[in-house]
This record gives sequence, structure tokens and C-alpha cells, in this order.
Amino acid sequence: MTAPDSALDSASIPFDRKHREIAEAAEALQHALSKALACVISGDLGARGIGRRLGVDKTLGSQAFRIATAPDAATIVSALPGTRGMRNLLEGLERAGVPDDALAGVRDAVTGLHGIFERTQASPREIATIAAGGLDSDTQRRHQSKIQKLHFETAAALKGEMLDTHLVTWFVTPARTNPSMASLVSLKMQRGYRTLRPLGPRLVYRGVAVDRQANSGDWSRVDVAKGTFIPSLVSKASTSGLEPGVLQVRETDDATLVLADPDFHVGESLTLTFADLIEAIGPIHAAPGQRNAELTAHLATPVRHLYFDVFFDELIPPVEPSGAIYFTAGHGVEYGEHAELRRFPAEIDARFVRNTRLPAAAKIDSEKHTAMLEHAAAMIDRPLKAFRCFRMHIAYPPSYTRAVVRWLLPEKAKA
Repeated sequence: MTAPDSALDSASIPFDRKHREIAEAAEALQHALSKALACVISGDLGARGIGRRLGVDKTLGSQAFRIATAPDAATIVSALPGTRGMRNLLEGLERAGVPDDALAGVRDAVTGLHGIFERTQASPREIATIAAGGLDSDTQRRHQSKIQKLHFETAAALKGEMLDTHLVTWFVTPARTNPSMASLVSLKMQRGYRTLRPLGPRLVYRGVAVDRQANSGDWSRVDVAKGTFIPSLVSKASTSGLEPGVLQVRETDDATLVLADPDFHVGESLTLTFADLIEAIGPIHAAPGQRNAELTAHLATPVRHLYFDVFFDELIPPVEPSGAIYFTAGHGVEYGEHAELRRFPAEIDARFVRNTRLPAAAKIDSEKHTAMLEHAAAMIDRPLKAFRCFRMHIAYPPSYTRAVVRWLLPEKAKA
């Protein structure tokens, strides 16, 4: 007995093609759902507002909100409700008075997405991978955690340097000169930096200013590994009483670099914090050719804990960010069509937090952390209470990867 052609076809479809087709269908669903919600909800979208307007429970409202505001296909797929939940969502859209053509668009998009699942026979494991590189069981999670810790220990031994905690923090606020654009404060705290054998000066910081003439309005260029600003040490949030030779500044053709040598410090362990202000880097609302905003950090030094905080000013529209780590270092083709296939499969805690105080595991002095945040707020003359903090945390992230916090830029309200 021979298998039907459809089964043979689905079995022969490579995973990257399945991923591309599912991603395209997921984005089509996002477009259709966003259009439908805009018909019955004015102003900024919110999970609770969607739930109340559609008459559905808060979980389903949150899923609809995530689908409508997700910055990538993986987040859309991870937010998909089950068959019953999707039916309830469609009924809620109909009750709310969504026009027939917009409602039909959502139904067609849902049918199309599930049709691709069936036609490609994408397994739950494949779909989970597309949905964020998820791990299938507690056993896999424990095994992954052990591998990550082993990788950290091995990388530290081979490279001869390590960090206890790497804290990357960004403040996002409207630009003073143009409120439709965002200004940023970039902060980088490295706690417990030390070398395991004499290595000489090591690069610890570059400025983050970008070439505005070449990259105006391009969020994807906001990268802590590039730039030409003279770096700024935040003394109150760094090790005090540094001995001569611990820090060095060197000029190159296109940058000013800060190097550190922990061997020159009596404690042989350093906490270093740097801050830079970047004015009017990208749009606050969606613009032609600019759908997402993205902030990144390169992980080159073995680190026990990564905390990636993004503080959003209450003056900008609400967004729903997502956090991920990728095995890729740049942009363009390498980071383009199949970027999600390079997503690191790990348990990453990424969510808004009410209390910006770091957990005990971070082992960061609370006074130094507060001094860092106050320094950033003073640079943009905004009170700390005016910001919401989105935090991504992962223990033992692999070295030579790229941590990313990304969000879908909201549409500008119609006048």
C-alpha cells in the first residue's frame, strides 16, 4: 500500500519551509485581528480593555492582545488559544459589532493557519519550536539548565574571565526636540567582573551613539556593541577607589574604548557601570518600513545571570515586548528570513515587573542599582515613577549570543 501524495508531500517538507509558511500565516492572522479590533476599540489597545469590550475572560483577552501586538511570529504562535478559545474570540468580535468583512478576514486567517498546520503535519514539537524554541518536558528543562551551567563553567575556564551579573538597562522616552521620536538612555552594569588568570586589559565598554545621518529612525541599529560616543562611567554605581591602571581609555579611528584589568584591583573583582544618552533614535509609532522596535545586547563574556531591563515612559503608548536570545551577531541576511530558527531554546523569564528591585540572586548592591537608575532619570529629567519596567532574566546564557527585547510599534491614533 502506498501513502497518499499529501502524506508524502508533508513528510518531505523541510522544517525551515514549515516555519516560513506558519510564520506568514501567523502574521496574516495578526493583521486581520488588529484590523477587526480597531473597528470596535478606539485608542491604545490593552488586554483588559479587549476582554471587556469583547465580553471574554481576561485570559482570552490577554491572548488576543498578545496576538495583535506581537513583534514576531513566534510570539503570535505562542499566544494562540485552543479551538474553543478561538471560537469564543470570534463570537466576541461578532457581539462587539465588528463589520462582516473584517470578521470574515479573521475567520479566513484562522482557517488558513490551521490549514497549514494540517497540510504540513507540523508536530506539536515543531510548533513549540516555532513558538519560542520551547522545551517539551520538565526533564528537558532540567537537562538544558545543566548544559547551560556546564557551558558557563567551560567558557569561563577557556576564556579566563567571567561576570557574576550582567545588567543591561534601557530607558525609552519621547525626545525633547520631537515627541514623535524616542530618546534612549543606555546603561550597562557588570558586577563581579574578574579574570581567572592574568590576561591584561580587557574591553568592557564602547559608547552606543549611532551615525544619525546614515541610520536615522532605525531602531535595529541600537546596539551596545557599536558606536562612537565617549563612554561615561557612573561612579556611584561602580567599584569605588579604583587603583591606577584598572581602567584605560584608548582611541581608535572610529571609537573610544574602555578597557579594564581586574588584576590591578586589590579585590580582583569589579563592578563597572556606564551610561549614554541617545537622542531621537527612532519613531514611537509605526512608520513606513519601521514596524518593530528592537534593543539588543551582545553576550561575549561568560555570565551567571543576565538581566535585561527596559523602562518605558508612561508618555509613550503601551506596548507588549518580548525577549529572546539568538545565535547570531548581526543584522541583514544573517538575521533576516530565518532568524527565529536561531532562537536559543531556553526558559527565559520576560515580563513587566511591579518592583524594579533586583532579586537576591543578582547580588547587585541595591544602593548602586538605585544610583544607576537615578543617574539615568536625571539624564532625561524624568521621575522614575513615570516608567514601567519590562525585565528579561536568564541564568547562564550562552556566550557569543545576542539578547533581544523587541516590540511592535503601535499605530498612530487617527485624528
